Amino acid sequence: GDVNEERATRHVEKLHKECSKGYLQSFKEDKVVDWLLSGPPAENELIAQIYEKHHDKSLKSALEAKCGKKFFLALSALLLPPEEFLAMRMEQAMKGWGTDSNVLVRILGGLDHASKPSMRQVRDAYQRKYTRTLKDALRSELSGNFLKASIAWIDALDDPSQHLEVVTNVDVATTADGDLDQLIDDLLTEHESVDKMMAAVDAQEVYSCCHGWGTSDGKLIALLCSRSKPHLQKIAEAYYTQRDGQSKTTSLLARLRKETSGWYRTFVTYLVESPEDADVRALDAAMDGLGADAVGLIEFLVGRSNARVRAAKEKWEGKHDAPLVDRIRSELHGSNQTLALELLKGERDESSTVDSHKAKKQAEQLHKAASGWGSADDGTFIQVLAKNSPAQNKATRDAYEKKYNKSLESLTAKVGNKNMQKCLQALLLDPADYYAMRIRQSFVGLGTSDKVVCRVLGGSDKPDALAIAAAYKRKYGTVLKDGIQKECSGKYKRVAQAWVTLPDALEDPEAPIELPDEIDEEEDKEQPSSSDDEPEPAPAAPPPPAAVPVYQPPPPGTFQVVVPSNAGPGSQLIVRAPTGQQMTVIVPQGVGPGMPFAVPMPAAPVAQAQPVGQPPPDKKKDDDDDEDPMKQLLAMGKKFMATYNKK
Repeated sequence: GDVNEERATRHVEKLHKECSKGYLQSFKEDKVVDWLLSGPPAENELIAQIYEKHHDKSLKSALEAKCGKKFFLALSALLLPPEEFLAMRMEQAMKGWGTDSNVLVRILGGLDHASKPSMRQVRDAYQRKYTRTLKDALRSELSGNFLKASIAWIDALDDPSQHLEVVTNVDVATTADGDLDQLIDDLLTEHESVDKMMAAVDAQEVYSCCHGWGTSDGKLIALLCSRSKPHLQKIAEAYYTQRDGQSKTTSLLARLRKETSGWYRTFVTYLVESPEDADVRALDAAMDGLGADAVGLIEFLVGRSNARVRAAKEKWEGKHDAPLVDRIRSELHGSNQTLALELLKGERDESSTVDSHKAKKQAEQLHKAASGWGSADDGTFIQVLAKNSPAQNKATRDAYEKKYNKSLESLTAKVGNKNMQKCLQALLLDPADYYAMRIRQSFVGLGTSDKVVCRVLGGSDKPDALAIAAAYKRKYGTVLKDGIQKECSGKYKRVAQAWVTLPDALEDPEAPIELPDEIDEEEDKEQPSSSDDEPEPAPAAPPPPAAVPVYQPPPPGTFQVVVPSNAGPGSQLIVRAPTGQQMTVIVPQGVGPGMPFAVPMPAAPVAQAQPVGQPPPDKKKDDDDDEDPMKQLLAMGKKFMATYNKK
């Protein structure tokens, strides 16, 4: 039947009441089953969403606390879409010591094109949940004929467009109205198959760019930067299929990381990863270990659209088989937790409609929330700004400035928590404007915050990267490509410029692909290497392999300084020479973190002999800057008191 939202809401309250019973109260399993079976499977998904929204807790965790293991497994089958449940069962069968072959046989043997769910749906659900292909998982757990039969069965059912060319090669004008819907479905299926074929061609081209001596960086950058992230994921899957059993490196990302280095490698890593994978990695980095990174977690939620927040939430929960809302509740507290849970719902208004009367009313509401003694009322700011669209927040900001003759940003600065101040200020901006601001800030000062450039631009999909470039030009009157040209270097500069300028060649095949000019290899030397970077591959044939670097002592009259991890070309460092003298030096161009450079030895101070018992002569005026400021202040005070006493 159809999904009944009113019935789903009633069942949510009944389920919450049943799950809230005490230890000595009876949990009615039969009632729970009746409620979950009273509607279609899609209604159970709605029940789970409403439960989480109303009670800030997942229905899955509420039921798990009340049910036995087998009964909870049965309820999970009712709460999840069938393809996701079967994907979860296969993952459980392959997890831990040994493999439950019986479960795999029952599931794989029961799937084909006509089954509900189909083999293709289960395969896609598995990859979506666990970020690896089903075939990859089977290869890691099975062997022999069982593995061969499983892979062959999946491959045989992999192409749904077989024999569709005869059906779709018709004149639409003569097609009956009743057949148009089916024709559209068949054309979409064919389009997806063509898309896969293009991904296979692109995967072969990537291999050609990386194979042999040297890397064809121009062709590689042109290909990667003229594709969308979803298509890059298809290229990665096709590359794995082509290279499996042919070479040791079957992962597209691993191969690209071996062919690149420094910030070029970092940017390409973000580029090839899907937005969801990058977001899951950001979430894990913010929550794993001792204590949670509240700023990183909330800024992730603030800077993403509703669709991306929901996609990241689904990806994270699929990977960990646990509700994200429960994890955030355990990691954050106070206002940070309130804001994170509100944004995690993915219900922020994203329309462009503006209510001017509402904006004036909200401006007054926020002013009152920050006008009392002590810190501002965080809850009011969260309820207003976290629910508004960027356009409505802009109207509220303008209304506040017009009425009170000061910016709304200055008001958010009164919020007691510094983390909250940053996040609330980000809510006042459109996502593209916010990220354009972050890029601009990374260009200001000594050196460039390349991590921000890679994370923001490389982590954005093609349309989002182009939107950031447009926002940058609108806000600052300069082209983002020119800013990258000035602040970045080497192949890293080339790939960043290409990503924010080249069109999606599959969306617009007629658009020209114009790459930035070739950059000298030497310019990439300033790129740092992170601890998780893979070692560069050693040559296997002439020319001879590069010699292992040997320590070279600094030239006579100099001493060696190693650049720390948080510095780069143009940074000022305070160092101490072997003579004990302290001096300020500037990191030269082409020298990055972890790299040494030579500094001229300072002239040794000339010691002046003094008669015994006599104080040394006064220091010259030029030396006063080296004296302790506290001693200078005390000396001035003594002089003043002596003059005052004489008078």
